[in-house]
Amino acid sequence: MRTTFETYKPRNIVPSEVIQKNEWSIKLYTITQKDRFSSRSILVNVIEKLPDWLKVVERSNLPIYKKAFLIVHEAREGVWILLNWWTGGEMIQTQIYFTDYKTPEIIRESPYNTSSLLCVWELEVFAHERRSWINNILKKANRPDFQSYLDDMKIEERPPL
Repeated sequence: MRTTFETYKPRNIVPSEVIQKNEWSIKLYTITQKDRFSSRSILVNVIEKLPDWLKVVERSNLPIYKKAFLIVHEAREGVWILLNWWTGGEMIQTQIYFTDYKTPEIIRESPYNTSSLLCVWELEVFAHERRSWINNILKKANRPDFQSYLDDMKIEERPPL
């Protein structure tokens, strides 16, 4: 892993669609350091794998709501895939996968043996999802508005502090 810093530059974060799989609703976001996301074949492969990944999620001892968000991030070293689902009322659980550009057909769990490795650009999506969950679900705890949560995908990047 690299130990030097690089100057921060915004990346292209694009909310895409809500995918329906196995009774789950998954909000899809792509992130790229390029002008536009170009790893379409990897994205197709990721979406094909979602049903199997979601079956594993459903084995959780924690409550699940079948609401999730998926980040597919073209980074320097390859494509990071973060499957994030809401659990326990106000918590997010994350499973991280990775594929490199040399073997894009092979998606594996994070090579760093961690489910909590997030970068500053992915955190932008997490910040949006946090606000949306609070506004549409937690502030309306008696009647959560899951549809408004799913419809809320507009990322407004906030400038770094």
